[in-house]
Amino acid sequence: MNPAPTSDHKTTIRRRDFYLIPNVLTLSRVVAIPLVAGLAYFNYDLWAAIAFGLAGISDYVDGYIARKYNYESRLGMLLDPLADKLIVVSTMIVLLWLGRLNFIQTPHWSNIVPPILVIVTVGREIAITGLRSIASTIGITIAADKGGKLKTWIQFWAIVFLLLNFSPALEIGQALLSVSVILALVSGIQYTMRFIRGLPS
Repeated sequence: MNPAPTSDHKTTIRRRDFYLIPNVLTLSRVVAIPLVAGLAYFNYDLWAAIAFGLAGISDYVDGYIARKYNYESRLGMLLDPLADKLIVVSTMIVLLWLGRLNFIQTPHWSNIVPPILVIVTVGREIAITGLRSIASTIGITIAADKGGKLKTWIQFWAIVFLLLNFSPALEIGQALLSVSVILALVSGIQYTMRFIRGLPS
């Protein structure tokens, strides 16, 4: 049974916020990180993809519940994007380690491409998180735009296909990941421009 939200539940963080269903679902994505990594490492590819897929679905479900039942909280607003980034970044690092991003075989220097894809993705997520934190301190809200949401969905499916680890799913995942990295750069620039435009002159 969830505690009833109070009038200030969106501006303050309380201990009972951890027991709200949306926040429990959010934290479950963090718990799922070692599960997905372990399943992928031991070649339980289908189960790894299912575990990651369920974690992605929980992101939609917790948002729906929070809005429908007015369980939105300050804690949830902080944890939700953090949990999303943690599971995506962690899984991408595992996929890089397992060699599932090595889809370019020639020329010989192309082995630097997979790390660059991960570095760009991780760097973008850290930069946008920091930018949003700075913006919130001065009263600027940078909501996710269509480009950012499209990037997230393409990234999600890319990782699912890469976790499945069979042809042609692997090639599809590699292609989708490349597209998501391009969208990550574009949306990152857009977020930055929105932040600059929101600053007082």
